[in-house]
Amino acid sequence: MQRPGRQKFIINAIVFALAFCLTVRPSLNAADPESASARGPRSLSESLFLHAKDFSRALHERPLEERSSTDYRRALDAYNQVIRLNTDTFFTAESLLKMAELQREMADATGDSALYQQSIETLRKIVANHPQSSFVGDSLITIAEIYEENLQDLDGAARAYRELIEHYPVSVMAREARAVLTRFEAQLSNRPVDVFVSSEIAGGNLDSAASQVRLTNVRNFSGPDYARVVIDMSSETAYTDSRAGAGRLSLLLSGAAVSSSLYGRRFIVGESSLLKRIVVTSDNPSSVKVDIDVSSLSDHSVFRLSDPARIVIDLHAAGTNAKPRYSIASDSHESEETSSESEETISESAVRPEKNLSPESTAKPRRQPTGEGAILALPEITEPILPFSPSDVKPMAPTTGAVATAVDGRTNDAPVKCVVIDPGHGGHDTGTISPGGLREKDLVLDVARRLRAYIKRNYPDVEVILTRDADRFIALEERTAIANSRRADLFISIHANASPSKVASGVETFFLSPDRAKSEDLQAANRENAKIASNLTAEKLQPVVASVTVGNRVAESRELARYIQAGLVRGIGAASPRTAANRGVKHAPFVVLLGAAMPSVLAEVSFMSNPRDEALLQTSAFRERIAASLFAGFNSYLKKNRAAAQKPK
Repeated sequence: MQRPGRQKFIINAIVFALAFCLTVRPSLNAADPESASARGPRSLSESLFLHAKDFSRALHERPLEERSSTDYRRALDAYNQVIRLNTDTFFTAESLLKMAELQREMADATGDSALYQQSIETLRKIVANHPQSSFVGDSLITIAEIYEENLQDLDGAARAYRELIEHYPVSVMAREARAVLTRFEAQLSNRPVDVFVSSEIAGGNLDSAASQVRLTNVRNFSGPDYARVVIDMSSETAYTDSRAGAGRLSLLLSGAAVSSSLYGRRFIVGESSLLKRIVVTSDNPSSVKVDIDVSSLSDHSVFRLSDPARIVIDLHAAGTNAKPRYSIASDSHESEETSSESEETISESAVRPEKNLSPESTAKPRRQPTGEGAILALPEITEPILPFSPSDVKPMAPTTGAVATAVDGRTNDAPVKCVVIDPGHGGHDTGTISPGGLREKDLVLDVARRLRAYIKRNYPDVEVILTRDADRFIALEERTAIANSRRADLFISIHANASPSKVASGVETFFLSPDRAKSEDLQAANRENAKIASNLTAEKLQPVVASVTVGNRVAESRELARYIQAGLVRGIGAASPRTAANRGVKHAPFVVLLGAAMPSVLAEVSFMSNPRDEALLQTSAFRERIAASLFAGFNSYLKKNRAAAQKPK
């Protein structure tokens, strides 16, 4: 029998050995070159990898609109140096993964679908050349996501999911992949090819000609009675649209060819949706025809966007109305044709902070501007500013079949049933980055979640949808499509402002109008619409805005904007008057508002470039204040809607 001391020694030895093994075990998902270098001299492969990471880190520390294609290429080239050296399997595999991520980011930002294909090819090198790498699973999942979400390639996505099942047959990933394949099953078995190109044209390899305009991708976002189809082009070209009964809309693209990457493709189309099929044909070298088959078409709109070039088609089903299910009573002198706004930007001197004052020390009454800049022109909010926590807000009496109101327990005959909140940016699109490193995408997602909590607590029968509830990239066209496909009654996009001037401060709310916006308002729109090294100019967007105004309910959007603006000015002003300086209700061509079939606004809730504002935004209490202020405006808007609905006819 062994002595107790000897047993204790053996147990301690075993524990030490296990701890040692676990400590030196390499990470499954990421290299840790910094800790590796602490154990000994860096290898050339490691040094090159760290150099590439520095390029990538510097790239992502800047807002998307400040990045150029050259910056991305520099980071790609740096990772490619590690791959060419190929002396360390781990660093080579991760460098391939990082390259694929950058290529996908560039494709998202520029609309160049060829970069999606490059990303897929890069990821396949990991699977083929590094089959034992811990990055194989991530690579297979990403390949499937690109085929399904970005390219909407039915066969490519199906192949990718089958490959994932083959590699990991008993994993959670395989179970989810089988569910996706089940969803695709009907389309896979019954659908013919969607892209037909004449063999004579295909043999000529037209898309190799630099001067040839090419159709590079077709994307769709669909619901039961609404669909949006986006046609991505290499550059702008003329088009004409025509309808064949209630079941087909056709688009003829002049002087265009089909990119060879689309030959023989079948596009993914959602189940039980208005959209049934998209067919691309090219029988001659000078035109391309896009046929969109739907179950029953009532009306549609087509408009063009630039940088990158794309054509957006909105379709509405027969038996539905693109207008919201209620109307807001506007002031008697207002109309959708009104071109002048009563709320304009106040002067920069009016918001310039005094030196050596903390935000709290500015809470004294300030003189309100008169005339067109007066806050008094905004709708009056009579209810008190809500407390910081949604849990502290007294819930209103819930009702069945209609929402309660903030006035009393009576129901509204024209209820708001669905609200879509859009936290701007996301994923690789950071939005504005403050001097202290606060990212707009993180701030607005936090505020959006808090606003959702306020609405759900006070209006439990209202469905509240976030366009994104995580840090992921969503195309601007898809955000509007989410609101339309869910038949939302209101659309509120949340952003934070920035300016070259560190003293710029205040809040402003935008809506879409055919009127020509001021140059500073266009700058704000360009910042939110920004792509890599490109801007949408007033000349390009103004005709687009005019052409889709019918779907944007200008009068109602203006009214909603005024209530949201008043809520921000009053609510944020209770904590920091200068941060809530009234910069007015304005109109500007934000892409995220184009084609929205309900009252829709974009709120800029503060200036991240202002050091005082940034310090406040870093705190949970101030973010709660912003959400409460947005809710106050939303709440007042609903109250007026209820009062208007109850007026005797």
